[in-house]
Amino acid sequence: MSYWIDTHCHMNEDVYRSDFDLYMQAARDNNVLRSNVICMNRADLEYTRELKKKYPNLDITFGYFPEDTEHLNDEDMNYLEAVIDEIQAVGEIGLDYYYSREDADRQKEMFIRQIEIANRHGKPIMIHSRSAAQDTFDILKKHARTKVVMHCFSESAEMMREYLKLGYYISFAGVVTFKNAKTPKENALECPIERMMIETDCPYLTPVPFRGKMNQTAYVRHTGEYIAQLKGISVEQLQQQLIRNYDEWR
Repeated sequence: MSYWIDTHCHMNEDVYRSDFDLYMQAARDNNVLRSNVICMNRADLEYTRELKKKYPNLDITFGYFPEDTEHLNDEDMNYLEAVIDEIQAVGEIGLDYYYSREDADRQKEMFIRQIEIANRHGKPIMIHSRSAAQDTFDILKKHARTKVVMHCFSESAEMMREYLKLGYYISFAGVVTFKNAKTPKENALECPIERMMIETDCPYLTPVPFRGKMNQTAYVRHTGEYIAQLKGISVEQLQQQLIRNYDEWR
């Protein structure tokens, strides 16, 4: 059976709550049968647990976002470790220097601590890296001992090759469908399908033909179909490989 997986979405955000069942029906209508919902704090996790009771096809990934690490403490790390058996992966974790580097040392510290928790429990990790390419790479190469996916990858082909050498997965979002997105298109062409994943990162980065509207997990189909066309392979071939990749990662 072939279907789409949304490797990374935020369908637990407030904008979806009142019509959540309709969004899940839209996902089914678009053959999106699995969605990995990212939780970035305890409230996210508690709410997503409830969603999963009704929709068991929702996977849960939990970790502390880099821009929130300033307020983290030992209790937060203990909580992550306490719920580790409930989640598919630790994420999205990483580094984000886009607005400021003032808290870079703190971000690095909390990034490494979460990687170490994942290592202890054999959990894969999902990485957020924005304007922090070299630091992210250096930390992962030194500390990560489990499977890794680079979420919403937007860095250079050279950096992608380094991650591929480490056996990491590269996840492409709707940006690849944008007309002027030269680097993401080139990366998607070069990335072997055996190391590829796709995602929405909804409610952001809505793919063509819905660009300008709020994203949703159903729309991962359009990113997948675009990449299949770009690489000159059938939709079914891409779907089957993406399913294998996701199952191997998690």
